[in-house]
Amino acid sequence: MQPAATIVFTTYNRRNTLSQAIHAAQKQSVPVDIIVMDDASNDGTSDMMSVEFPDIEYHRSSTNQGPCYQRNQGIKLAKTNIVFPLDDDSILQSRNTVAQTLAEFDEQTAVVAIPFINILQNQKINTQAPERNNIYLTHAFVAASHAVDKEKFLSIGGYRDFFFYMGEEGDVSIRLLQNKFFVRLGTADPIYHFQPPNRISLKADVFGRQNDLLFLYCNAPAKYLIPYLLGTFIKGIFYGLKVTRLDNMLQGFYQGWQLILNHQQIRFPVDIDCFLLYRQLKKETALPFSQVKFYFQ
Repeated sequence: MQPAATIVFTTYNRRNTLSQAIHAAQKQSVPVDIIVMDDASNDGTSDMMSVEFPDIEYHRSSTNQGPCYQRNQGIKLAKTNIVFPLDDDSILQSRNTVAQTLAEFDEQTAVVAIPFINILQNQKINTQAPERNNIYLTHAFVAASHAVDKEKFLSIGGYRDFFFYMGEEGDVSIRLLQNKFFVRLGTADPIYHFQPPNRISLKADVFGRQNDLLFLYCNAPAKYLIPYLLGTFIKGIFYGLKVTRLDNMLQGFYQGWQLILNHQQIRFPVDIDCFLLYRQLKKETALPFSQVKFYFQ
């Protein structure tokens, strides 16, 4: 039977949750291909895959390349046009989630932000459309729970590898918006995301601040670039003081400026209308397509 979609799991040293995620994916109501992209795990993931899932396509990098790189490679390998690039701790709790999400793609939808619950933290459903009868747009998605139109996604070059981790979703979303494609809030049965509660990560702090700068440098029109860079830097400093992790924030900003200075060719700003719409979508979080459809005509 022909697969209706491809699920790409990006993994690093989470063989147990990866196993649960694969078993859940195999129970979907529509046939799916499954691809596992292993970012150089050393916890026995490769042995687990060969024993439990010998028939699943599995690729392991010899060095750590980061989630952006691994998702790009997995999406390119997919044989279907709709791809679900999920995290290794994203469990398809309902067998209907893939089928429900497939029905939400149309000619201008490039990404569906699938509803999800951080199940170890609370019962709140995130990235869910307010109601089912209208299309709602949002500024970005969460990588742990989304599906992409492969053709549209690759038409903009996919994830930019230098983002590596954190903030890459917004960068993809604004570039899709520049090409008159959008991110749609989904209505499917939610995915369970097993993100630990109260997670504090040096990696998230550093790459988060680095990529805040990179996002603006790459995408902001000239008239907005300096004011937004300064505003982002000031907010980052105040946040670092608030959470008593200022050193992490400063390290991230330093790395961001180093990348900007050494790779000035990465700047390809979107036009002003696109940038302002992105900012509006970010402020509103859920905006009916009918209110902004003029932009896509």
